[in-house]
Amino acid sequence: MTSPDPDAIVEAVSYGVLGRHETAMTMLQPHVDAGPASTYGMLCVLAHLAHTDDGGGAPDDPLMIHVEGPGGRPATIDELPPPLRFAVRFVTACANRDHATSCALFSAVARHAEAHQTSDLAEAINIVYDMAVATTTVKQRRPNT
Repeated sequence: MTSPDPDAIVEAVSYGVLGRHETAMTMLQPHVDAGPASTYGMLCVLAHLAHTDDGGGAPDDPLMIHVEGPGGRPATIDELPPPLRFAVRFVTACANRDHATSCALFSAVARHAEAHQTSDLAEAINIVYDMAVATTTVKQRRPNT
């Protein structure tokens, strides 16, 4: 499975919106188990869901993500823990259609996690998933206009 089924990933995010995160993770795990290409594809679908807000911006408007630091001030990217730093950069790269950057970011976090036996990749996947769930939840709460 090198090319994940986007509908299955959307379904997993739907379970996340319902608060059934264990079910969602069970649905996403086969994509990770299938290897790096499938994991990257899954992350791309999640990133798309995380940034697609239908907020009325032009399709080519660049995406910017703001993260608050201590005291509510904007955090710099260097202040973020590595998995969150990856997630913010990855979703932004995908939103801006920067395939070279999203691929390089994924390769770097995957190599680092494997070489150092860290949970950074798993944590990064969870953060991108959480971003997708949050965006989908907000979209569902918007009144139809």
